Amino acid sequence: MKKFILKATTLVLLLGANIFAKDIGSISNSNWETLHLYHGENQRGGPFAFNDTYAEFEFGGRYEWLDLYGYIDFLDVLNSEASDKHKDNNYFVDIEPRISIDYLLNKDLSYGALKELFFAFDIYYSDPSPGTQKGLKVLWMGIGSDIDIPWLGKSGVDFYTRYIEENYGASNENSFDGYVAHINWFKQLYKFSDSRFLSFQGYMDYEFGSNLDKTQFEKDYRTSDSLQAYLGLWLHDKKWVAGYGLKAYKDMTQWKDGQVPFNDGKKTDTTGFGHYFNLGYKF
Repeated sequence: MKKFILKATTLVLLLGANIFAKDIGSISNSNWETLHLYHGENQRGGPFAFNDTYAEFEFGGRYEWLDLYGYIDFLDVLNSEASDKHKDNNYFVDIEPRISIDYLLNKDLSYGALKELFFAFDIYYSDPSPGTQKGLKVLWMGIGSDIDIPWLGKSGVDFYTRYIEENYGASNENSFDGYVAHINWFKQLYKFSDSRFLSFQGYMDYEFGSNLDKTQFEKDYRTSDSLQAYLGLWLHDKKWVAGYGLKAYKDMTQWKDGQVPFNDGKKTDTTGFGHYFNLGYKF
């Protein structure tokens, strides 16, 4: 893990070195952190659906050239035998730094609905399950943007290529494999007071163009693309947040749905809907 994070961090810092703002007053520097308790029903990730209660530390902010979002999930946080993740892998990490190209060039690149351009990265890490050697170590890299979309408002729209260092032993490890189209948004729907409001927030990832077909097993049970979309309604207060999210999946993590890849006779469940409930404290 240390080598993987070091390589990804070095790439981000090299691009961000020796840069300065075209207009430092035009950027409002900020940071935020929230600790959530989530319960997810019919979550997908891997070949089978699962239920789990987990803690999530979510963070983000902006400092001049750096736009940052990320979270760390601690699975089966209640150590409950009722969790499908009980005594399984422990955590999942997603860190998404973006570096402003406008700042690198000392030039305002906004045009119409396009507000800003970025070098965009997304770093994924998950520890291996007990008894296995490989976990998940993935780096997405590409071009990002903030675009003013009708009704949704300013949204992050990014396009990446994927570098797969580890993927639970799949054949696309240690290679560039596939692409990702990503969008995220945060829309205030109704304001109750200065500190309380209802939001519609979420994201969608479409991963495609993967060559995960090097073995007969992969030809039979894996796919070249996958889709996930989170649609959340959250009630925000000054220090607290409560939310519900509907998550849609199609061949999640590139597993064909409704197949029987293993000898236990269990069918894969990678397409459908999951339900997420969360309560969070804002620091």
